[in-house]
Amino acid sequence: MKTARKRSALRAAIAAALLSSFSLAAYAYLPTKAKLEDTVVEVITEPAVKQPISNGPTNTERRTMQIGGREREYLVSTPSDVHQLIGLPLIMVFHGYRMDVNKMRATTNFDSAHAVVVYMQGIDTAWAPAPYAKTTGEEDLAFFDAVREQMLREYPVNPARVFAAGHSNGGGFAAYAACHRPHVLTGIATVSAAYYEKVFEGCSPAPVKQIDFHGTGDRVIRYEGGWRYNTPYEPMGRVLIDAERRNHCHPQPLAEDFVRPGQKLTWQDCDAPLVHYRLEGSAHVWPGGLIDHGPGSIGTKNFATNEILDFFRIPRRG
Repeated sequence: MKTARKRSALRAAIAAALLSSFSLAAYAYLPTKAKLEDTVVEVITEPAVKQPISNGPTNTERRTMQIGGREREYLVSTPSDVHQLIGLPLIMVFHGYRMDVNKMRATTNFDSAHAVVVYMQGIDTAWAPAPYAKTTGEEDLAFFDAVREQMLREYPVNPARVFAAGHSNGGGFAAYAACHRPHVLTGIATVSAAYYEKVFEGCSPAPVKQIDFHGTGDRVIRYEGGWRYNTPYEPMGRVLIDAERRNHCHPQPLAEDFVRPGQKLTWQDCDAPLVHYRLEGSAHVWPGGLIDHGPGSIGTKNFATNEILDFFRIPRRG
């Protein structure tokens, strides 16, 4: 165990140094506020929304289905006029450990999106392949597959606009799904994600667009990596380097300021876009969510959700 911890600490130190080096290099060649042009070639072409944006109320429905002998729960949120619309995106949302669909819905406010949104419930409030999960990765992927297919059958969803978003343990599962279902996921959003060692095992090399948020003041899943439940989790530096290589990006991202303390890093010349928000001093929260009281939180309500929707090119409903 001591030897394994030493290897993990060394890996974290190397990754942190690498991230620091390209971050500082980016600052050296950029003005404080750089204007970035969107010249990225996306893996899946996403058609622009050509129909009116729904301004009506939200319909919600609690559902269950049987997966591998277990009853699985989820909450479906749609515009009230959903069947009069076409080409809607689908957002599948995964809560953190010991959360549930109700807390995740209230925290993220994805109901504001012009989309079909599904808040997924993990068994015993957890998602594989975390060390505390009661399910296997195959079971949770089967749940993901079944709900996605059901939404495509029932609603006017564009199958080329399917996204996953998750917080903490749910962010780790979103990354895991992107590794194992890159052919059906257009992009993922990961917030304070728990990247345990098994998340990237057997990961497909296919690029997947990703937007990531992580606070340097996170004491649950530390920015520099660490151990929880006798299991190592990856440092953000290592995760970002691997994502940059997977998405075939230029290795040096452009850095710019944004409305909160920290850096926004945007990789260039990617086959699938890659963006990371390094939030200085922020804790293990959804930035702009219900319990976010960290640096820069005042005046930035729904910050992460709004940035995610813009990154996914999903309009907000009126």
